[in-house]
Amino acid sequence: MFNSASQEDADRINAPENLVSIPVFKHHLITGWFAKKRKEFGGLSPRNYLRGKSWEERTRIGLEALVNEGVLRP
Repeated sequence: MFNSASQEDADRINAPENLVSIPVFKHHLITGWFAKKRKEFGGLSPRNYLRGKSWEERTRIGLEALVNEGVLRP
């Protein structure tokens, strides 16, 4: 858990309905995607863009990353 996450956020992040098992290689690809600066996020990395955003926005971006990497189907 990151120090900046509230207990409520930590509980949501680690809730069974929020977890998905993915191959290690896909995990590395998604982690890299979240770290790279992107135009669609105003030049910020998705990780930095999502700081302070709502749970819904963070979920939307997380699901988008999983779909983009083929972990989930649209």
